[in-house]
Amino acid sequence: MGDRRRHKRITFLREMEILCPNHEVAKALAVNISRSGLVLYCNKQLAVESEIAIRLLFVDEYKVDRIETVIGDVCWVKPLEEFCASGLQFRSLNEQDHFMLLAYLNYAEGFGKPCINE
Repeated sequence: MGDRRRHKRITFLREMEILCPNHEVAKALAVNISRSGLVLYCNKQLAVESEIAIRLLFVDEYKVDRIETVIGDVCWVKPLEEFCASGLQFRSLNEQDHFMLLAYLNYAEGFGKPCINE
């Protein structure tokens, strides 16, 4: 059976902040990402179909911190022992607001392609 996903999943271990619907800020750990969304572990249970904002920290080529905010919808939640795993589907990604994230995805997706010399 083939993979139904529209976009390739990439390992993405990164701490991040989540702005929950009640304006509470929670900490989470992203574990994988694609152009469609990401999977995260959080110490708070997120509500399915809720809109959340995630803040991702990147460091650019000049060693300057760049924070990008991505809006998404919680698609699923799976309670675990101490955390809850959740799937987030991005509303949209664009070059102006998500330059660093898209650059990361472009770079990481290239690892699956064969080299010209092979």
